[in-house]
Parts: sequence; C-alpha cells; structure tokens
Amino acid sequence: MDLTSIPIEQFVSNGVFAVLFVWLLIDTRKEAKQREEKLTVQIEKQNEAQDRIVQSLERLEQQISQLKEVK
Repeated sequence: MDLTSIPIEQFVSNGVFAVLFVWLLIDTRKEAKQREEKLTVQIEKQNEAQDRIVQSLERLEQQISQLKEVK
C-alpha cells in the first residue's frame, strides 16, 4: 500500500487516535507507578507495626515466664 494514496483527512484522523493512545499509555503508566509507590509505603508501615507487635508479645511472654518462675 502506497502512503500517497491515503487521503490526508484519514491520515490526520488516525494520527489523532495514535497521539491519544500514546498519551493514555504514558498517563496510565505514571498513575501505576504512583500507586505502586503508595503501596510500597503502606507495606513498609505495616511491617513496622508488625515488628512492634512482635516485640510487645515477646516482652509479654518474658514477663509471664518470670511470673511463673516466682510462683
């Protein structure tokens, strides 16, 4: 197919859709990256909270074992 045989109107209308597609692709990837960064921060916060819970449970377990030894 020869490009010169394509009417200019059809080429321009398809070019608009190509530009729109590229813009949507870039925008979607940018949003996905932002979402991933937020998710990573949330996971890190949850890990820190779980670490604090584990430390509290370990201290509680030590206190209980000390109380058992006193009795």
